[in-house]
Amino acid sequence: MNTATSGPVGRDTEIAEVEAMLAGAAEEAGRVVVVSAGAGTGKTALLDDAVRRARRSGFTVLTARGSSAERDLSFGLVSRLFEPVLPDLVEAGLVTCAGSVSRARELPVTRPAGEASLTELYALHRGLAHLASRAPVLVAVDDLQWLDRQSLRWLSTLPQRVEHARIAVLLTVCPGEPCTDAAALDELLAVSTVELHPASLGAPAVATLVERALAAPPDASFVASFLRETGGNPLCVTELTEVLKDRAVTPTAGPAAVLGDIAVPRLASRLHARLRRISPYALDVARAVAVLGDDADVSRVAAVCGVEPPVVMEVTTALGRAGLLRVEDRFLSFAQPLLRGTVIQHLPFAELRTLRGAAARILRDTGAPEDRVVEQLMATPAPAEPWVVAVLRDAAESALGRGEPDMAVAYLTRALGEPVPDEDRVPLLRALGRAEGYLDFGAAIRHLTAVSSPPAEPEGRPGVVRELAELLAMTGRHEAAVELVRTQAGSGSTDMALCSVELRFDCEATAESAARQLHRLPRPAPQGGAADGRYLSLLALRTGWAGRSRSRAVALAQQALMVLPLTPDAMRPILRSVLVLAQAGRAEEAHEFCDAMVGHAERWQHRPALAAARSLRGVVAHRLGRLPAAAEDARIAFEMLIGCGAPRRTGAAVELLARRVEILVDLGAYDEAESLVELSDLCGDLPKTWGGTALLLARGRLRAVAGHPAEGLRDLLAAGRRLPSWNVLNPAVAAWQTESAAALLMLGETAGARRKATEAVELARRWGAPGPLGVALRTLGAAVGGPQGLAALEESVSVLQRSADRFELARSLAEYGTALSRDKRPVPARRALRAALDLAEECGCEDLATRSRIELSASGGRPPKSSHTDGVAALTAAELRTAMLAAEGKSNRELAEVLSVGQRTVEIHLTNAYRKLGIGGRDRLPAVLQGMPTALADSR
Repeated sequence: MNTATSGPVGRDTEIAEVEAMLAGAAEEAGRVVVVSAGAGTGKTALLDDAVRRARRSGFTVLTARGSSAERDLSFGLVSRLFEPVLPDLVEAGLVTCAGSVSRARELPVTRPAGEASLTELYALHRGLAHLASRAPVLVAVDDLQWLDRQSLRWLSTLPQRVEHARIAVLLTVCPGEPCTDAAALDELLAVSTVELHPASLGAPAVATLVERALAAPPDASFVASFLRETGGNPLCVTELTEVLKDRAVTPTAGPAAVLGDIAVPRLASRLHARLRRISPYALDVARAVAVLGDDADVSRVAAVCGVEPPVVMEVTTALGRAGLLRVEDRFLSFAQPLLRGTVIQHLPFAELRTLRGAAARILRDTGAPEDRVVEQLMATPAPAEPWVVAVLRDAAESALGRGEPDMAVAYLTRALGEPVPDEDRVPLLRALGRAEGYLDFGAAIRHLTAVSSPPAEPEGRPGVVRELAELLAMTGRHEAAVELVRTQAGSGSTDMALCSVELRFDCEATAESAARQLHRLPRPAPQGGAADGRYLSLLALRTGWAGRSRSRAVALAQQALMVLPLTPDAMRPILRSVLVLAQAGRAEEAHEFCDAMVGHAERWQHRPALAAARSLRGVVAHRLGRLPAAAEDARIAFEMLIGCGAPRRTGAAVELLARRVEILVDLGAYDEAESLVELSDLCGDLPKTWGGTALLLARGRLRAVAGHPAEGLRDLLAAGRRLPSWNVLNPAVAAWQTESAAALLMLGETAGARRKATEAVELARRWGAPGPLGVALRTLGAAVGGPQGLAALEESVSVLQRSADRFELARSLAEYGTALSRDKRPVPARRALRAALDLAEECGCEDLATRSRIELSASGGRPPKSSHTDGVAALTAAELRTAMLAAEGKSNRELAEVLSVGQRTVEIHLTNAYRKLGIGGRDRLPAVLQGMPTALADSR
């Protein structure tokens, strides 16, 4: 790599040729070297470097640059070339009058263009020979293509005259630009000793130039982006680095992503000037190519800029030779993408709008892909034409189908900016509201509300009403949702009737009437359709709530899943059916369904559906004992729903919060759970909805285990008083009796605890799923105590061993082992506690593992050394996430905001992390966690 003093960067080969040329001239072995390359490739920089080298070596230097303004002036360049040495030539008697070379005092004197005479050429050669007799001479001429005819003819005679003289000739030319005498130029190139063609700069050269300009070594990604935008063109590289230097940009991955959007004003003026010199049509052609982008071919370019195709062919050929355009498989593009952005950014807005409109029409007329037409329409307002709205509407539907709802919203918003008739505006607004429902509840509700009442289209109104009602319910406006559906009830639509049942089931006050309405509804026809699937899913839910027939609930759920379509609209009944399977003891099967639905929702990019699917997957993973994964799913689901505009205190977010709190309680993360409840302002009265009741249960558990059993019991009993409105008698759905019994035990009310635990066991036996029965038996064993209690605990372990509920099995083993130890039976106690410890670590529950380890020690056993007692692998999910964010430099306050926990919780997580990682503080975190893969963080 060249240094700053050794010449232009990345031009070692060319510099070596220049040095050889100068060395040969010093030894009377002159030569002509021509540098031929496209615009901006560093020809001038190479020539200037050669001039500096020659002067340092004692050469007489004659240098000048071609000018388009002097193309019609005879010997215009030669006059400027010899001007510095005219006094010497006059003194030698070689110049006495205006002719081939003017008198020194009268320069420049020119005459009309014509053929150079032999006398004039001979006089110039004599002058050059005289200079060479005194010292080696370098003749350096830049931009041969702009020379006047006489100067070019004189230069074309030099190759034969310098090969045995102390004369070196260095010339540069840009192919593709018009020349006054193409024959003379071709002759000169043909007889030159060496012709150089500098290539684009590579990554090392670009990195060097960027580092010099920005005073910092660039990232590899930054260099790659720089190369992509500039094509390694030295002029583009230089101009872009100057702009970045003025903006104090650091050469890292972040800024690299926006290099293509940066305007380079000086590059624009140079480019425009060069284009105008090449052809009067070149600028128009370049603008058309820039606007058309990847769709630019000769016929489309000609149509956009209004120039005949043969002329466009001629211009694009010249621009290709000049290194500005390239042709690949008949399509035209800029050799340096930066130039395309520069051309577009410096187009007057009115002209850009006209060109975009023309491009859209031409692309549509020539059968270009729909997305190409839409790209033009989206770039700037186009002239209003009837076809524009249809194209944008179709593009929005396609975008929604391929999982790009944000693009669908953009297309429909743009379509509504057109002068649309009222009858066409309603379908557009409905489509916009539907697309916004994937991302933004507020915007979707506004637009669907506008088309939910007459005179909306009759055939589409039920669908609009259902979509709007579901959004209103998700944002906590249940009464408005129910009233909206009631206004449509007279239509006799089965869809509306089912929607009414779903909405009314959400509220305690209307749940009983919803059950009666569902009972009266006939099964939708045709059977096997979407409405039938929703109906079956509601029957499965009701059957599961009652807790009487597990087989019937499973059969109904499976039938629903067989007929429901895989669409965003069907996500709610699908997940409802999957939840019934999980409650019936089919957690593995339910988890597979959840995985599939998460995948579908991710492909659709339907955020509310994805939040619902991930939340349920967290619930099922919780049942399977995969607590870190469950916690991560629950966190992401809750945050995603809030990000869509769901309020924290009402609606769907409350149920998702309840699920998250349940998981955190079992992880022992009580502070984090309490902070979440406080942040949502849900420490007092809770909504009388299904979600509010679920949170009442979760909050009751949290308060009880966090040291406030009386408050917890109040919440649990309050939930128990609400649940009859839904006819919920199944502990697999809401285990309020079991949890109330546990809280009563904490308060020392053994008799009350026994009654509640016995009730829970009876209900669980009736349902028949092993998970709820094992949990109820465990609580009963703790409440009864003595031999009967041990028998209940033993049965709890036995029942749970037949289930997939690994975490509940670990809890029962721990409780059983503790009871055995207190009954002076150390050997079986240690066996149970070791199994509990292994399962707790497998489930990722450090809290239960710690308690099991303590009890094992108390029973006289030696706890096995955990393979994850220190290091990164020992961190819990919450500790790892907190540590990784702290390593990024976030304060405890910022961490608390990001993680939605209290600062005390952050301090606890960090303290535990420091201990397990063996470090003294957060300053060591970056080094310890360096290279930590995201996948590991996610998996924990």
